[in-house]
Amino acid sequence: MKNQGTRKRRYGFTLIELLVVISIIALLIGILLPALGAARRTAQKAVCLSNLRSAGQGLAIYGADNRDWIPGPNTSGMHLNDSKFDNGEDEGSTSPLQNFDWISPSLGNSIGLPDDAAKRLESIFTNDFRCPTNDAIYDSQYGSGITPPGGTQDLVINSYSAISQFMVAPKSGDGKIYIRGWINSEVQVPESYDSRQDLVGNATAKVWVLDGARYVDNSSGEVTFNAFPRQFDGGNYASWGPAMSRVVRNGNPYKRVTDQEQMNAEKFAYRHNGAVNAAFFDGHGESMTPEEAERVEHYFPGGSKVLNTSNLNDDSVEVGTIIN
Repeated sequence: MKNQGTRKRRYGFTLIELLVVISIIALLIGILLPALGAARRTAQKAVCLSNLRSAGQGLAIYGADNRDWIPGPNTSGMHLNDSKFDNGEDEGSTSPLQNFDWISPSLGNSIGLPDDAAKRLESIFTNDFRCPTNDAIYDSQYGSGITPPGGTQDLVINSYSAISQFMVAPKSGDGKIYIRGWINSEVQVPESYDSRQDLVGNATAKVWVLDGARYVDNSSGEVTFNAFPRQFDGGNYASWGPAMSRVVRNGNPYKRVTDQEQMNAEKFAYRHNGAVNAAFFDGHGESMTPEEAERVEHYFPGGSKVLNTSNLNDDSVEVGTIIN
C-alpha cells in the first residue's frame, strides 16, 4: 500500500493576491468617491435652498401681518436703534437679536426658535437655520450684546444675509437707519422708497436674502462677530450684496479681486461649487453664478438710478441706468 502523504489545504492569500485585492478596492473607492461627494454637495445645496425658500415664506407671512413692511431696523428692530435692550425686549422667539435681525421676527414661530435670546442666537447660526455647507466658526467678537451660552468661540457664522438697501430709509429722520451716503453715491435710491415689500419693484428680480454673512477681514479671511444691538450696515444679519463688493469697506464676503478675497468668497458666500443661493421677494429660490449674482438690479429698489459704474461689478449697466 502506497504511502499517501497528506496535502495541506491553503486558506490564506499570497502577497500578490492581497495587493491585487487592495488595488481593486482602491480603484473602486477612487471611482465612487467623486460621485458620493457630488451627491453630498447636491443634497447640501437642496437643504440650503429649502432654508431660503422658508425665508421667502417667512417674509410673505410677516408682510401679511404687518401691512407689507419688511422686517429690519426701521420696523421689527427699530426699538434697538437706541443701542440697548430694555425690560426683556430680547426674549420671545420673534424678538430681534439685533436691529437688522430679520430671522427671528419672520421665522421665529415657524421654525420653533427658542424664547431665550442666547439660545435663539445659537439655534439660528449653528443648529436650525444653517446652510449645511457652512461650517466656518467666528474668530473673534467685537462689542457687547447677545452671545450664545458658550460664547462665540464655537459659534458657526450666520449662513445668510438679507440685503440692507431694502431694509433702510433713503434719508435719516425719526430715529430710522438710512442708506449710507457712499452707497447712494453709486446707486441712488428713490426718495419715495421705504422698507415695504410693495415698493421693491420687480419682485422676481429682487434678492431678499442670500448665502454669505459679514464681517470678513478681506486680507486674512478671519470673521468677527459684531455683538452691538444697533447696526448701520447690516450687522451679522444683512449686507450690501455682491454688486457693490468693489467699493465696500472690509466686511462684505463677496469681494473677489485678490486671491485671498477669492478664497474668502468661496468659503463664506459662493459655497455651492462657486455658486451662491438666494431667495427672492416673490418667494422663489435660485442658485446664481458670480456673474449673475453681481447684477445691480437684484439689490436696489425699482426706480434707483446708477450714478457711478466704476465701482460696480455689473458691466451691463451704464451711468444713468434706471433699475426696474
